[in-house]
Amino acid sequence: MKTEVLHLSKITKKQMLFLKTSLLSGMPCILPTDTVYGLMVLGRVTKAREILNKIKNNPQDKPTQILCTLKQAKILAKDLNQLGQAQKHWPGALTAILTASKEGKRYSGLDTVGLRIPNSQFLLDLMESLISPLLATSANLHGKPPCKNTAELLAVFDGIVPCIVLDDKPGKNIPSKIIDYTKTPPQIIR
Repeated sequence: MKTEVLHLSKITKKQMLFLKTSLLSGMPCILPTDTVYGLMVLGRVTKAREILNKIKNNPQDKPTQILCTLKQAKILAKDLNQLGQAQKHWPGALTAILTASKEGKRYSGLDTVGLRIPNSQFLLDLMESLISPLLATSANLHGKPPCKNTAELLAVFDGIVPCIVLDDKPGKNIPSKIIDYTKTPPQIIR
């Protein structure tokens, strides 16, 4: 497979259709976020977490972040008090570990979910149009730093993902903060 490189500022309707079709068919893609580039797969895809962990050479039981809209977060989280605490920091660079609802457990495979509402209109619109959150992890191999540019992304993922969407604006390249809201008081993980 040849990896298509798309530019966010110049993405065409045809390219957007290609991206959505790839995600809907269960293929992982690399997309820009408000933090680092993310390796993402549609959340409702069977074994989505396993797909990401296999590509990254992660342990198969490694939890995966779930990017979502607020509407989706309300379905995936069980405890509305925990969600309310996290919501004060969204959209933005906070991954909140929350008690999972039944639907949330289906996505995470755990009793908790790591949710983040990104400060990216592109991603929010994409998730809304696909009617699904995205399981996401930083675009890198296990133990390596996140890829920051086209050359690094292609060196690792060319031929593995159908498309990489590049953001022409320089990003922060800083992973999100992680806070576990299931603990009292909430515990900073990263």
